[in-house]
Amino acid sequence: MTSMLIRGGAAVVLAGLAVLAPTAAYADAGVRADAAAVQETRAFTGFAYENSPKEAKREAEKRARQNALISGFLNEQCVLLYANSTRLAPGYYAGDAAISCTR
Repeated sequence: MTSMLIRGGAAVVLAGLAVLAPTAAYADAGVRADAAAVQETRAFTGFAYENSPKEAKREAEKRARQNALISGFLNEQCVLLYANSTRLAPGYYAGDAAISCTR
């Protein structure tokens, strides 16, 4: 019976420490977050259907950048992640592109 009480007490103590540990880590991170500016990062995608693979990629990237501009990001704040094109039929291509923007 005594060993069960000791085990239960130890479990309660460990649970209490586990609850307090993330709070202490968050408080420390909060101090560092105040010193550095918080940045927002978002990803945008665009799709297009054109007559050549180059046009499809270019138009898809253009549409992704337009979505970023609508959300308030500048072109200088965005980086192209990928641009792909797929042949759907002779002379007909689909393009998709993704950009990541940080401010």
